[in-house]
Formats: sequence, structure tokens, C-alpha cells
Amino acid sequence: MTEQGIDKASSFEAVRARLLALAYRMLGSRAEAEDVVQDVWLKWHLADTQAVQTPAAWLTTITTRTAIDRLRHVQRERASQAAGWLPEPWLDEVAPSAEELALRAAEMSYGVMLLLERLKPDERAAFVLHEAFDCDYAEIARILERTPAACRQIVHRAKARLQRAGAPLERPDPAAHARIVERLRTALEAQDRTGLLRLFSDAPEVVSDAPVCAPVCAREPAAAGWVDTVTSLAQQASSAEVVSIEGNMCVALFLEGDVVGVLDVWTHGVTDGSTKIISLRIVTSAARLHAANRVLGRAAVAELLERIQQRPAPSIAMRRDFPVDVHA
Repeated sequence: MTEQGIDKASSFEAVRARLLALAYRMLGSRAEAEDVVQDVWLKWHLADTQAVQTPAAWLTTITTRTAIDRLRHVQRERASQAAGWLPEPWLDEVAPSAEELALRAAEMSYGVMLLLERLKPDERAAFVLHEAFDCDYAEIARILERTPAACRQIVHRAKARLQRAGAPLERPDPAAHARIVERLRTALEAQDRTGLLRLFSDAPEVVSDAPVCAPVCAREPAAAGWVDTVTSLAQQASSAEVVSIEGNMCVALFLEGDVVGVLDVWTHGVTDGSTKIISLRIVTSAARLHAANRVLGRAAVAELLERIQQRPAPSIAMRRDFPVDVHA
């Protein structure tokens, strides 16, 4: 490998995690994001980089433009899906990778990721670059080939659209949010319809990536639809656990050791001072849950146990007069 090749490889690896996080924010799919980053590597490998002064800026620009082109294509595919489409949850790992750390640095809740689907590709790119990656308008202008003033207007318009669509203006109190999520998990495992109703606001928004057929309860006509959607999904699972997705507490549904559903919860304080669930996003697609199962699924747990068992047990040297309490 030439010296220039080594420089190219090291320059790319230095920002690869950031590029992957950016592409994921743009596309909502880890697999699509990895494809984009692979395409960018090929372009970087073949490009004449003699005139490139800042490799990170060049790679960010190419990643953004490639993601915009990919998003225009996949948005048409997603719009044609009868069951709807939700972003792929990216679960927080116990021992975070470089990609995980980069994603946390560009923190953006799963709920906001879902609402980003309503933005046009250029709007999404400008919003993600400004809000999640702290790019200034001059830098965004160079990437999108617009003026800084136009990019400022694009971001302002994107924020307005997201707020109209229900994006929260501020993050909920973490402790209150965690308590609500744990109570939701408990109610789901107990199939407690009354308990569920107490947790939700009067008119919550419940969105799922798959249609759910469930019997309607005539005694609760106004709430029956979403309550039956939630409880029927829980009935198909053997257990429910609280997990962290991009820094937010959510509920994961398990069946035979694998994740079969993820419930992303949006909470908000109401007039009486309590916290209620105002929105619930439910992901059940096996493809969308592939990354979750790589972290929490049966195969991941089995692999972890095997590694633990293969570790040699520490030996403890004891003298003959080591005190032992036989009655303990």
C-alpha cells in the first residue's frame, strides 16, 4: 500500500463512525447507512485527493449528498408500503462502539427520527447537520450548494414542520419518563387495561409499522383502538423489559429470547402536574429489529454466556490455617 493509500485509509477511519451516524440520521436504517458509508469509501479511495485540504469536510459532504440521493429513492419505496414504515431502533450497548459513541454525540430521540420522515431530503439534511452535528450555516451551504441564508431558512422551516407534527419543544424529565416506562412495562405484562389507560393522555397517538387485528371493547369506545393495539402486541410476547434506545428508556417485547417489538414512548407533563404518555411508536418488523437482536437477542446472550464460561476461574491460594466457619 502506498503512503497516500495509508493516509486515505487512516483519514477515513478517523471519521467513519461520524459518517455512519450521519447517514443513519438521514436514512433511519443502519443497513442503508452502512451501504452509504461503503459507497463513500469507494469514492474516497478512487478520488484524486491532492487538492483536498480537510478530508473530514470532504467526506461529510459526500456522505450527505449520497444519503440525500438514497433517501429520495427509499422514500418512494416506504410510501408504497401499506403497513407503514418506522426507523430502525439503534439500541445503546453496554460497551459502546465508536459508532455508538458518535451516535450519542449526535443525540436525537427516536420519536424525532420518525418525524424526520415528513421532511424533504434537503430539509432533513440541513436539520440533521445543524441540530445533531452542530454544523454552521456556512458549512451546510457548502455541502448542499446553497447560500447560508437559504440554509438558515431551510432549517427554520424544518423546525416549524416538526413542531406542527408534534415534536417536543423540550426533553421530558428523565426520572419521570423512566417511571412511566417502567409502569407501562408492568401494565403490559399484567395485561392491565385500566392501568394502561391511567398512563396515557386523553388522545394519545399510537403508530405501528404493522396492522394489528384485535377485538374492540365496547365499554371503552374512544380508547379501544389503541389499547387493543398495545395489549394484543404484548399478548404475543412472553416478557417485557425496559431498554435504552439512543439515551431514551423504551420497552422491548421478547418471545423465546428474541426481541419481537420495541415501544418508543413520548411523555409530557399535564396540567395536574403528572406525566402522561402522549405518543407511542411500535416497531415489530424483523428487519427493523435485527440490530436490536444483535445486542439483546437469544444468540447474543448465548454468545455472551459462552465467553464468560471460557474465562479461566481465578485461583485463590489458601494456607492450612485459613479460618473457615463451618456453621456459616
